[in-house]
This record gives sequence, structure tokens and C-alpha cells, in this order.
Amino acid sequence: MQALAAFVMRGRLAAIAVTAVAAMMPLLLWLSAAAVALVTLRRGVNEGLLVTVGASVVLGAVSAVSLGSPVPALQAPLQVWLPMVAIAGCLRVTVSLGRTLELAAGLAALAVLLFHLAVGDAGAYWRDMLVRASELFADPAMREALQQQAGDVAAMMTSLWFGNLLFVGVASLLLGRWWQGLLYNPGGFGAEFRGLRFSRAFTVAALVLLVLGGFAGGGLVYDLALVVSTVFLFQALAVAHALVHERGASRVWLVVVYLTLAPFARIYALLGMVDVFVDVRRRVSRPA
Repeated sequence: MQALAAFVMRGRLAAIAVTAVAAMMPLLLWLSAAAVALVTLRRGVNEGLLVTVGASVVLGAVSAVSLGSPVPALQAPLQVWLPMVAIAGCLRVTVSLGRTLELAAGLAALAVLLFHLAVGDAGAYWRDMLVRASELFADPAMREALQQQAGDVAAMMTSLWFGNLLFVGVASLLLGRWWQGLLYNPGGFGAEFRGLRFSRAFTVAALVLLVLGGFAGGGLVYDLALVVSTVFLFQALAVAHALVHERGASRVWLVVVYLTLAPFARIYALLGMVDVFVDVRRRVSRPA
């Protein structure tokens, strides 16, 4: 990883190459976002934008040749790289992971709002998409089963889609920050991440959204609540890392936390919110 980070920082062309190639590889879009984050964190927003434009041109050319249109290549720049430049630029200026992740959550919430305004009925939009996807299956029984479940799944798709984008985006930002630490400030990232904390105002706003979303049972407020609460997973992880570090406990505990993160995501997010008010790290810290 350190060698890859060093290659990205060799120059603009190297950064563009890593960003574009990673985006073209299945399941490696997060790596391209981390490269954009590293460049922006180290060299500023202008350089991050130049790398984004350069990688977009490369992707557009490949898409034009292979698919007949450069338009499909716009998904990565619009959904991942440009927001990454914004949040990495915020971290570079504020040097605050908490404020930066709050901005990331705000951008994700704005994206959810714009999506609802653009499609009107988000549930109907996703139902149509899922029904179309089910038609790709040759087995009639499989198609019928998927179409029957389309309504239930469609109700969760907006929050799942944008929540996933937010989670991957923040994880990529943290990877870029870790790379920056490896190259220029060894050991700095660990202390910074263990100290991650959100403001009480932001947490109260998220809790209000969760309550309102619970009563709504779906729709815009419900989607906003679930997406915004995603970032509190990282506060829960920060607490876990801090406790293991402070107490000198086995890293097996961290493995357990990460393995259970997906099935218990909502519980961990709530624990992250609780820590804002309780400050578990301070309460269990060793006396000086």
C-alpha cells in the first residue's frame, strides 16, 4: 500500500493513471477515490480537480471506444471523485475528521434530496429498475420471485444506495489519509482516527431525523435519516480502536467488530451517537 501511495504522489500523470485504471477494475472504485483523496490532501483542491478531470477524460475515451458513448464514464466523477475532492479539501483545511465527515453526510443528504426531486416517486423508480433487472434471469421462477420482492426491496434502495456511497466515500477518504500518514507523518493517522468525534448539534439533528423517519416509515425523511446515520459507524469504530489501544487489548476484538459491522450496522451507529454524549473513551482512559 505504501508503494502504491508513493507512486500516486510521483506526479500528476501517475495519479491520473492509478485513478483511471482502478476505476475501470471491478470493485476497485474505492481505490481510485483514495488516490484522489491523497492528492487533494497533500497538494490541494486544484490538483485534486486536475486529477479528476484527467482520469475522467481517460475513462470517457475508453467508454467511447468500448460502449460507443463517453456518458457512462461520468458516473465515477460525479458520484465519487468530485465529492471526494470536496471532503478531502475540507479535511486539509480544517484538520478535523469530525467536521469533514459531517460535511460528507450533508453532501449525501443533499444527493438524496435531489434524487427524490428528480424521480418523484423513488419507490416506483426502484421497482421499475428491479423488475427490469429480474428479466435478465433465464429461470422463470427466479424472475417471478424477484418481481414479487421488488416492492419491499425498492422501499430501501434509496437509503441503501446513497448510504453505501457515503460509507465507501468516507472509507476511501480514511485510506487516503492513512496513505498520507505513511508517507509524511508515520503514526499520525491512528491518533487522529481514534479521536474522531461528531458535534452534539449534528448528532441531535441526526437523532431527530431518525425519530421522524421512524414515524414516516419510508420516503424522503426515512432515507435522509438512514443515510446521515451511516457516518456514526465510523465513530463507533474509532471508539473500538481507542479502547483496544488504550487498554492494550488483543486486536482480535477489532476483528470481531469489523466482522459484525454489516449485520449490526444500525446498533453500531446508535452506539456511535451515544458516545457523543457519554464519551466512553474519556471514561475508560487510564489515569495519568
